[in-house]
Amino acid sequence: MASTKSLEYSIERAIKHYSQLFVLPSYRRIVSLTFLSCVIGSVLTIFLLARAPIVLALQFSLLLFLLSTISDLIIRQVFMKSDMVYNTRRCAALSMFSILLWFSFLIVGSSLTLLFDSWSFWVDLFSIGFAAVCILRLIVFSSISFVSYWRAVGSSLMHPIICLLPMYYVSSSAGYTFGTTSVAYLLVSIPISILTAFLLISLVNKIGTETIQIPTTSVLKAFLANWMENVKIPLEGLFENFGGEKTIDFSLLAFEAENRVKSVITVSSFHPGPFRNVGSSSLPFLIQEALEKKLGGVAAVPHGLFGHEFDLASQRQNQKVLRGILDSTDFTNFGSKATRFVRTQKGVAGASCQIFGDCAVVTLTLAPETTEDFPRELGDFILEEASKLGLAHVIIINAHNSINGPFDVSRVMVPLKKAALDVLKRAFKLKSSLFEVGAAKVVPEEFSFEDGMGSGGICALVIRVDEQTCAYITIDGNNMVSGLRRKILDALKELGVDEGEVLTTDTHVVNAIGVTERGYCPLGEAIPHERLINYVKRAVREALSNMKPASADWRVGKVLHVRVIGEKQIKEISLLADKALQRAKKTAVPLFAAAGLLLITLAIIL
Repeated sequence: MASTKSLEYSIERAIKHYSQLFVLPSYRRIVSLTFLSCVIGSVLTIFLLARAPIVLALQFSLLLFLLSTISDLIIRQVFMKSDMVYNTRRCAALSMFSILLWFSFLIVGSSLTLLFDSWSFWVDLFSIGFAAVCILRLIVFSSISFVSYWRAVGSSLMHPIICLLPMYYVSSSAGYTFGTTSVAYLLVSIPISILTAFLLISLVNKIGTETIQIPTTSVLKAFLANWMENVKIPLEGLFENFGGEKTIDFSLLAFEAENRVKSVITVSSFHPGPFRNVGSSSLPFLIQEALEKKLGGVAAVPHGLFGHEFDLASQRQNQKVLRGILDSTDFTNFGSKATRFVRTQKGVAGASCQIFGDCAVVTLTLAPETTEDFPRELGDFILEEASKLGLAHVIIINAHNSINGPFDVSRVMVPLKKAALDVLKRAFKLKSSLFEVGAAKVVPEEFSFEDGMGSGGICALVIRVDEQTCAYITIDGNNMVSGLRRKILDALKELGVDEGEVLTTDTHVVNAIGVTERGYCPLGEAIPHERLINYVKRAVREALSNMKPASADWRVGKVLHVRVIGEKQIKEISLLADKALQRAKKTAVPLFAAAGLLLITLAIIL
């Protein structure tokens, strides 16, 4: 489906933009780089300026460094104390870039002064550099920090104003004293800088207000607070505001052995996104954790059929869905019969089915081709066909277990429907028999979100019916590299497993963690295949060792009025970064040119 492809593309582009913002070294390294910049810039500036003694250059660099460092601490403790983004490290980094920008003007001014033997060049470039630094800091603080506009202005101007002291010191020591016209120029340049920065930000903000009725910088601040400090409230607040409401459906299939729930499978219509720790990205694990705590067995939360249009807006919405699921765990009608596991292949589409009582479990995959989100209409079709056969319900799982290039769901809808219908009919004709169940979970501590592994680890549900042993392996990750599924299934045959399927939760807590081409690592891209397979085999061995005669019961439910972000809104907010950058590029050149021309004209006049 073209819209789905476009949406995924939009999200990936947004992740690439935001995940690369403010990738900074440690505070100690920033301070060291600032000191080095002060020393090198001072030596070049003062030597070119008047061939003054090296001692004066070192004095200047030390004074500039100390005042810059002190101003950063003051800005953080006074102006930015309550800000979510600007800690001391980021304040210091901005000051380092400010110093480098100012020195670029000073070195040019010193070179022209030496060439033409006129102090006016140094004074003019010094003053223009002051205004350039003010503009830079005003834009950065105003567009990224959460403090009031006037606190942002104070933070922006404090550092360059304090740094005037060593500038005046070195000029006086070199034999030049600033006059009243120079002071007047600096005073006039401040409102010009504020106006220039304000105009640029206003024009960029207009993109957001026209697109999603929210200023662009408000979106930027919310994203950066999440990316840099893992603060989710501002971003989720935006999602709540411009999202819509959906009904979230869910299905539960519980297996009981020895009078206790041994395992439960949960499939819901929410989508675990959009990324990292916001929205429903972590909901599969939250469901797993809550069900295991309440029921005591191993809980698996494989992916359903829905896409990003069902991303929940916030943690509050997560809790609403979680309560709905937990309130539906009153399993009382357990049945002890099940069919064997059957599978079919129709073109690129593969499907498997197993029926427990009057409820079927159908898994769908396109492996080894890319298997991404499937639309709701596919689920509606399967439910309708199952009803015609006489089944009460079908739990439909998108295996989401292969990624290998682009994905066009419209191309595979027909074979998916054919495969699902065929496998349902084949399973429905099978006789039902008593069955056994074993379950286990392994959470590999060596794998992280960056590697593509979520907190839910690996869940193994093993079912034996009429001498056939099948395994459902659910791994907490966002898809897996093509070919890994087949490797896992082949490896399980060594343990006596005849059939099975490998599923992922599609968790998005692994998304936008590091800077990668895709925005995340599917399972098997960063994790060595053999090590992952060994953990899967460990879980299956444990499940095989605790197999007991079992029975199954299922429940379905709905959670009404759940706020989701919505496909249209996600696409718009994802593309906002591109639009804002394009507007900034088009606007900045003429705006800065006009401001620079005005500042140069004033420098000449004064």
